[in-house]
Amino acid sequence: MKKILRDVLLLASAFFAGSGTGWAAGSADAVARLQKTPEAQRQVVLEEEAKKEGTFSFYGTMSTDHSNRLLSAFRTRYPFLKINHYRSGSTALLSKILTETRAGRFDFDVVDQEPGSIFEMARLGLIEKYLSPNRRFVREEMMDKEGFWTGGYHVVVVTGYNTKLVRKDEVPKSYEDLLHSRWKGKMVLDTQDADWFHTLLEYFGEEKGLSFMKRLAQLGPEMRTGHTLESQLLAAGEYSLSPILYGYRVAQMAAEGAPVDFAMIDPVISKPRMSALAKQAPHPYAGILFLDWIIGPEAQTIIAQEFGRGPSRKGIKSKYSRLEHPKYVVVPADSLAPMYKKRLEQYQQIFGFR
Repeated sequence: MKKILRDVLLLASAFFAGSGTGWAAGSADAVARLQKTPEAQRQVVLEEEAKKEGTFSFYGTMSTDHSNRLLSAFRTRYPFLKINHYRSGSTALLSKILTETRAGRFDFDVVDQEPGSIFEMARLGLIEKYLSPNRRFVREEMMDKEGFWTGGYHVVVVTGYNTKLVRKDEVPKSYEDLLHSRWKGKMVLDTQDADWFHTLLEYFGEEKGLSFMKRLAQLGPEMRTGHTLESQLLAAGEYSLSPILYGYRVAQMAAEGAPVDFAMIDPVISKPRMSALAKQAPHPYAGILFLDWIIGPEAQTIIAQEFGRGPSRKGIKSKYSRLEHPKYVVVPADSLAPMYKKRLEQYQQIFGFR
């Protein structure tokens, strides 16, 4: 992971140094045209132009089972589009995009990314501003004001525990409770949660936040990669507790009879997955069609009711009502991206992994 991050940072530095000139208008023309199109005609124009393009290319981080289902629904809605899909982890996906761009390849229309990576793409000029009419229905904390990105969905962070190994009266109710000696050697953390690390340091303040992390590290949590894997290991009894699991996965496993449950500790952190239009999208109208659709009621209902993920659209009920919260503390893209290397190094150093 460290090598991937280093490669990404080197690519970003090289790209940023050489970017800024010589690019065609790309998606800007499509966005500008739609802004001038009367609202009553907008959808007709959008679909006609997307039909001419005939293809939609999507790069994303959503799990394969969920992304395939979502894209299948989009294809059913717009059967004239052939869909190309590439899925990877956030850092690896950013590396792929930067490598392709440096080689003069522009292969995707829409990207679904984590906050830090999407901010980096915006900084490098890889994203076109687009203010979808459907944005007025999206939770304020799930999008930026300028229009670079909009949360297609979000992942609520919970503290998961094994119900056979943890009594009800032992379930943590606060972050301080996570530091109890009973959890020594019985916890698991994920190697890719530098964003969680950063968000808590921002919330508590640097000094208090680092103190908490160092005390947590003294309990010797095992470091693994993959939140779904960690949920499965928790259910198998290999660990008693995990402070950073994805709520929808734990809720799903509990509903299927696994001996797991979760607690939501304030502040409740959520990790939005941002959707954005590529500046050099080869099929910009198809990309815009998808960006409108993913925050529309059809896609948001699939995301919330079928997947159990957090909907970004207001008024859509989640399959797992316990994961609903009045306002989440969202991973701050603007402050995370410039500090990501530092935060990852701090996270690695404190918890002793590479």
